[in-house]
Amino acid sequence: MRKNRIITYLSLVTVSMFALTSCGDQAYFDEAYSFEDNSWSETDTAHFEIEVDDTIQPFNFIMTLRTSTQYQFSNIWVYVISEAPDGTKSKVAQRIPLARPDGSWIGRVSGTIVESRLKFDSKPFPMKGKYSFDIVNATQQENIEEVMDISLRVEKNN
Repeated sequence: MRKNRIITYLSLVTVSMFALTSCGDQAYFDEAYSFEDNSWSETDTAHFEIEVDDTIQPFNFIMTLRTSTQYQFSNIWVYVISEAPDGTKSKVAQRIPLARPDGSWIGRVSGTIVESRLKFDSKPFPMKGKYSFDIVNATQQENIEEVMDISLRVEKNN
C-alpha cells in the first residue's frame, strides 16, 4: 500500500512540474530585429506588427537589447512609436539602462554579449486588430556601434 502512495505522489509531482514548466514562459508576441554589422543607424527602424484579439487581459511590454561588451555607453534612448488599428499613433521615449556608474553591466552577460531587458508598459490593448510598433534610435549619433539586435516581447500579465 505504501509503495502505491509513493508512486502516486511521485507521479503527481512529475506531472505538476511538467505542467508548470510548459506553461511558464509563453509570450503572446516575441520577435527580434537584427542590425546589420552590429551598427544601429539613425535611419534604421525595428518594425513589429501584432494581431490582437484580446482586449480584456493586461499585457506586459518588454524590450530586450543585445549589445557587445564593447558598447561604450551606460544606456540608450529609443522612441517607441505605436499605431493602433484605427490609425491612432503614439510616440514615447524610453531609456534602456545598460551599465551601472561603476561600469558593470546591468543585464545578463554571456561571453561578449550583454542582454538588457526593459519592461516599459503593462496594460490591455484598447481594441482588436493589427498594431504596429516601431523602435528607433533616439540618440544624437548617426550610428551606434556594437548593437546586435532589439526585440519586442508582449506577454500576458497574470
